[in-house]
Amino acid sequence: MQAQTSNSPNAGGSSGASGFSIETEMLTYRALESDSEAVACDVAAYLNGTSANFTNPPAGSVCDVKSGSSRTTVVVLPFDRGEFADFQLWRVDMITMAELRSRAAAFNCPPRASKRGATALDAALAATPVGPPLALAQSVLAMLSSDESTSSVGGNIQDLAFSNEVSRQLRELHVQVMMPSSYTPYSLATVDPAKSPFLAGVDRLMDSRSCLAGLEAKDDTKNKDAIAETVQYMDAFLGTLSGGASSSNTPAPTIKPVASGAPASPTDNKKAAAPVIPQVASMPAPTSSSHLLAVLSADGLAQQLGVDPTTGRLPDNGAFVHILLLKALESGGTVTKNTNVLGSKIRYSGGAVGTYALFNIDGAMDCSGNVYDYAGSIAAKDFEKQLGGYHVDPSKQTIFLRGSCSVPPQNQ
Repeated sequence: MQAQTSNSPNAGGSSGASGFSIETEMLTYRALESDSEAVACDVAAYLNGTSANFTNPPAGSVCDVKSGSSRTTVVVLPFDRGEFADFQLWRVDMITMAELRSRAAAFNCPPRASKRGATALDAALAATPVGPPLALAQSVLAMLSSDESTSSVGGNIQDLAFSNEVSRQLRELHVQVMMPSSYTPYSLATVDPAKSPFLAGVDRLMDSRSCLAGLEAKDDTKNKDAIAETVQYMDAFLGTLSGGASSSNTPAPTIKPVASGAPASPTDNKKAAAPVIPQVASMPAPTSSSHLLAVLSADGLAQQLGVDPTTGRLPDNGAFVHILLLKALESGGTVTKNTNVLGSKIRYSGGAVGTYALFNIDGAMDCSGNVYDYAGSIAAKDFEKQLGGYHVDPSKQTIFLRGSCSVPPQNQ
């Protein structure tokens, strides 16, 4: 069997191997289903601190995993993912806004217990390319002799199919799943600024900026230069949110720390060290068409994960969140033709290989492995009958041969 990597330039069409055969392709997807079931059983068992039972599974499942009261969420992503870049950009923006608000707070801006209405934020966001609703919006033979020829057929399985099947199996095992690479939460919904961690941060930042601008306009205000400088940095940051497309060759505006910061209070004559404001230009270019679209994409995921709009933190420090990275490595099969004077016989075969790794929110690896399955060799005349009668056995997958990842976390 000659395999072909799933993300090759020919994926989706005829492969670089000899031609294309829908029969071998169907067999590769049958093998992929077995791979996906094995991964889902392994991951679900680990998350529930138990072992997968393949002997008497419930109807519709290939394994039995005794689920507890865990509210674990698994974020499924391909290894070649772009979501992390967007999330890093979101995190930098959240930190930047917090630092800028901290500087403004040194001048009692906004005044304690003061709260501005949402109209100013709505007007600012309406001026961006996203618009007011914020709807965010892949042979011929000789006599009395027989000759057998085997043609290699490359498979076209891609990461999306692997992710879809693993996610389906995880849901069968009562694990909550999100696939932001396929659909980012709230992409087709109007964003509620009160529930959005990012927009709530922008709201508070503009509150602080409005207060500082008022102080700057007063003739008797002390430390006018420091106040004006802070307003300038706020404006530079807000400008990155509507600055259009970003690229690695066009860095975003950089907010630099100043040499001397605002005093601890407006009446204090001593200078305090300026807070270190992150260098936005040092972050990877977002995968979306603009800075704001990239950040809002990550913000939708953050909101669905339960990030607090006030603090920007995950509940329980994200202990319930796991990241599952998947990749369909290779797939392919053969078409074997045996011909003699009595006629020809054809057989099809196929298989698939994948890999996965499960991480917790801190980046520690919980579980990983490679999965592969051979969907057998079927005679052409029996293909229709045998294709649907195939009974996979994920317990025979390589990840279970020497013990699985399903060790209860408390025992590790």
